[in-house]
Amino acid sequence: MGNLFQRETEECRKFRGALDELPLEGNARSLEEWREELPDEEAPHERACTACQAALEEFAETRDALAGMATPEAGPWFTARVMAAIAAKEKEDGVWISVRRLAPRLVAVSALLLVVGGSWALEQRSRESIAERRSGDVVFDSRPATWYDDGLGTMNEVRP
Repeated sequence: MGNLFQRETEECRKFRGALDELPLEGNARSLEEWREELPDEEAPHERACTACQAALEEFAETRDALAGMATPEAGPWFTARVMAAIAAKEKEDGVWISVRRLAPRLVAVSALLLVVGGSWALEQRSRESIAERRSGDVVFDSRPATWYDDGLGTMNEVRP
């Protein structure tokens, strides 16, 4: 009697737990050899449940595919090298984090210097142009003359 609605029962969970407890190392084995490795109390459920039969087949195929791959053992200095690499990466990132925090302040100071420097340069230019006007020769000056009418009188005024 199979599982009609493909719902996992307690027996299915126990069967999959038994699959997880099978040894990882070893050569490639067939489906029947893996079935023999399972505990005896799981055999009746595996024969009755199609989902667990499929799980056992997938398990056997996966272990068969991974059997040829060797998993290297970590050397005695592996942990020290990993921790040193992590510390170096944190140190490298630490510099950039401080630069990122400093960047808005640098932008504000640069903008302030630009405004102050620009206003100073404009003030200097206007001072130079005023000094030029005062010391410039009227005869050879190419700029149009500005005449002020301070000396002119009104029309009603009589001139001697």
